[in-house]
Amino acid sequence: MFRVLGPLEVLIDSRPIRLGGIKQRATLGFLLLKANQVVPTSQLLSALWPDKDPPASARKVLQNAVWSLRAALSVTKGTDMLRLSTQAPGYILQVDPAYVDLFRFHQLAERGRDEKAQPDRAAAILREALATWRGTALSDLVENGISWPELAAVENARLDTQQDWFDAELACGRHQSVLGELKAMVEAHPLRERACGQLMLALYRCGRHADALAVYSGLRTSLVEDLGLEPGPALQKLQHAILTHDPSLTLDPATVPAPARDVAVVRPPRPMPPIPAPRGPSDPRRAHLTLAMVRVRTCADATDPVRVDYELAAATRMVRSGIEELGGTVATSIGSATLAVFGRPPTRGGDEERAVRAALTLRDCFADGMGRGLVMQVAVATGETLVLTEPNSRLTVSGALVDRCHQMLSAVPEGTVWVCPRTRELIGDGFDALPAAEGAWEIRGVGGHDPERDSDLALIHGLLERALRRNSPHLVTVLGDSDDLLDRLTGLVNGPRVLDGRTVPDDPLSAAAELVTELCAVAPEDTPEVVRGRLRTTLGAGGPAESVVSALLPLLRPEHSAQPGTLAAWQLLLEQAARAQPLVVLLRDLHLAGDDLLDAVEELADLNAPLPLLVVAAARSALLKRRPSWGGGKPHAACITLDPPQSGTINRLRHLMASASIGGRCDGELPDQWRRPAPLTPPWDLGRPEPRLAALDVPPLTHGIRLTTPDSADTLCRAVFDDVADDELALASTVRLDGPCPPPR
Repeated sequence: MFRVLGPLEVLIDSRPIRLGGIKQRATLGFLLLKANQVVPTSQLLSALWPDKDPPASARKVLQNAVWSLRAALSVTKGTDMLRLSTQAPGYILQVDPAYVDLFRFHQLAERGRDEKAQPDRAAAILREALATWRGTALSDLVENGISWPELAAVENARLDTQQDWFDAELACGRHQSVLGELKAMVEAHPLRERACGQLMLALYRCGRHADALAVYSGLRTSLVEDLGLEPGPALQKLQHAILTHDPSLTLDPATVPAPARDVAVVRPPRPMPPIPAPRGPSDPRRAHLTLAMVRVRTCADATDPVRVDYELAAATRMVRSGIEELGGTVATSIGSATLAVFGRPPTRGGDEERAVRAALTLRDCFADGMGRGLVMQVAVATGETLVLTEPNSRLTVSGALVDRCHQMLSAVPEGTVWVCPRTRELIGDGFDALPAAEGAWEIRGVGGHDPERDSDLALIHGLLERALRRNSPHLVTVLGDSDDLLDRLTGLVNGPRVLDGRTVPDDPLSAAAELVTELCAVAPEDTPEVVRGRLRTTLGAGGPAESVVSALLPLLRPEHSAQPGTLAAWQLLLEQAARAQPLVVLLRDLHLAGDDLLDAVEELADLNAPLPLLVVAAARSALLKRRPSWGGGKPHAACITLDPPQSGTINRLRHLMASASIGGRCDGELPDQWRRPAPLTPPWDLGRPEPRLAALDVPPLTHGIRLTTPDSADTLCRAVFDDVADDELALASTVRLDGPCPPPR
């Protein structure tokens, strides 16, 4: 069964099959919309890249998508339901219309219209047609930016069918039962005259004559002001009939189908989910939370209140952006103070440490005033407080804990982080702390750790929180020497299961094999039958076919030859594990992995299924040389480069927060004094030699290696830009140039 009236699904024996990444799914979706027609390649390319010119590799991407679809749909072989073949000038998807919900919808809609002489029967058939919809057509593709004219045509067909159903229901005298759906349609599509007329008629028959005329008045105002048009003759005639109480608007009881005697009249099910009524705020409940209150002040001239207001508004946006990037939730902002919550219920532990790390990162970001004369203070408090969650609103916290945090903030010196005694007790000795006034503690930094690495760790942990909160897969790429960082991340994770694998030279699938071994608790001495049993247990009862288990065996037993579907089975295994328990997957030295494994890892970030999954891909910079577009364009992908202290994560977060201020725009132009031009030729800083040498896998400067020193600093910089040999770059890594860098040739 092929289902396009909602998220794209292919069901075999009532179970969905994997369809791959966004390009692959979009190819299948477009071919299904034009099923049994030859679709030119140029039209498919325009559909896959709707807002820009297709790249040079577009045809190859399309060919790979078609090839992958054929492999994914191969389970349908032996039936006559589908065939995807090449036919000039493109491709054709031949499918039995009985297996596509879109064709079934059109068929039922036509049957319902043919029965309009019998409104009760027509209403039943049209209701069945509308019940085939599960949401917006191809909603998973629409969420990823797909917008095709064909989808608009399908949506219009649904609206037309719904209006036919309204006509049939009104003819049966069920005007009260459809009144809610009619109002919803008119609100969503206010210029559909037919729907407005149906709503007017339903309101009139419900005795709401004034409301019926108000619908006409609202439509006429919109048409005249927006388009310069008057309502059509049919609607004008209906308005006149309502004004004169024309008897033709009243149903003749003899024409209304009567229910069978002695049978209870049951209200028919609605063809579309009803719009939920607004709910009141839920009851407040107490929860253990960590709060961070951040105040940013400006050194702007207080005699210019307009400039002060603009600068504070932009600074508040910057703080809000930084808090959300570091894993916190902004509860409220009042003036220049922002209240952030760490551990939004349900909490996962470690919230106080996460809040303190975020506070230190923000402190370092504002250490020099962001170049705009800004100073900040942060107060962190932990304890029980009242939590109120309102529909479509931010989390609201109140109580003594908020007051305590605010009182502490008033005493915090500028550029300092203070925490309450309870927070100090919970974070232990992992931070350098000094006693402050009134029992508070000043946090100087993270004890025994590089503050830059702490900021990187806070970013990754914040992305983990986002993956858990949004219940969606995320991919984080960490470039550089990351073993220590990942080891510390493993110690901080509380709740999700952590799987750790490393790629070794000459074995491009070793990382994937380690993950399966750890996940399934496979021992080296286990027999193949025992291994199969452990794989079946991990996949779960009623899990995938035995072919998936067979495809995974090459990862665990070298005597089994690899299969084309091995990595697809590996992905499925991770999906099943993440459904059972939130999952963090660490893949070390991924730059040594094969292309097939790299493709599989990238596809994990494209999964549309709700999965609490964070994939951390640790690699050297060689990964980007192999895959320049790695992770690019994906909505849930990020890349972190581990740089020397005070030059990496802090600067990236500063840039992100500065971007959040929208260049100083806040409902108007920011005064020119805010903007400071960037230097035209920033200093060239090659950083410390040790991380650079390790990241480039360059041997240390020892005897037996002869290096040629460039004649001047200018020549050295030009050589670095031109990607010189590794030995020259090793020497360049030991030099720091504080002058302007020459432009590349």
